[in-house]
Amino acid sequence: MTSVSASSHFIVRDNIRLHHLDWGGNGRHPVVLVHGVRLHAHVWNHFSRRFRDRFHIVALDQRGHGDSGWGAAAESYHIEDFYGDLRAVVEARGLSRFTLIGHSLGGVVSMLFAHRHHDQLERLVLVDVTAGRPVVPAGADLSRITETQPPREFDSLESATDYVRQTMALAPRHMVEESVRCGIRRSDDGRYTWKYDPVLFRRRRPPTAAMDFWQLVSSIPTPTLLQYGSHSRVVTPELAARMAQTMPNCTVERIEGAGHALFTDQPEAFAASVERFLVKMGSE
Repeated sequence: MTSVSASSHFIVRDNIRLHHLDWGGNGRHPVVLVHGVRLHAHVWNHFSRRFRDRFHIVALDQRGHGDSGWGAAAESYHIEDFYGDLRAVVEARGLSRFTLIGHSLGGVVSMLFAHRHHDQLERLVLVDVTAGRPVVPAGADLSRITETQPPREFDSLESATDYVRQTMALAPRHMVEESVRCGIRRSDDGRYTWKYDPVLFRRRRPPTAAMDFWQLVSSIPTPTLLQYGSHSRVVTPELAARMAQTMPNCTVERIEGAGHALFTDQPEAFAASVERFLVKMGSE
């Protein structure tokens, strides 16, 4: 099943129109999903369809991504900006005691939110992201490992899908097809281009500059699940172990046969891992 069954909602913050998907289920336990850089709210569609009858699922398009508006300049994409957007959506929807799930950049945003508002959270899930980064050559862009790659324009959806498949070789083709279809738009000249601000492609200064996230996560009491892929080049076993030692209440689970985008590479294993964590926490 590839159809989307969620309603679109918008709020405005900093003169930016922010989009999020609501999969229904008001009154059920809320689950808020925050994607990574150059991705979009629809990357969670498989998970959302699977659990929409059990949870109230809200998936964000972060500023500069998907159907949300773009920042006025590169300086509009600091971690504080993404954090403020998440907080604004949560407040607009009146959510409390919810589960927050964040991937990559979205995971970093989620860590900051959990640090400042742990009283609002029941659980936290970090998807292939930690408070630190692996040692890589100078100038390496870790976000390019499994997320949308250049070139930025294609003649067809099929050619865009084929290109992304070169990077996401572990993922089922239908998952890549849906992600590409929801993350691309047709430009005036008839070609297809990604639905994210090009500034995000050019930016080299980390949005978390000058923030010590190891210190930050050490004070997060929220029950936390850290997932990382067996083929990930973003989260190493050493970084995962350090998170388990640093965070007061952190469980680590490795997802076999997955790279950075666990939910696309191994959608069933990703969903089952989250489900086990939610059930376990709900029984304690």
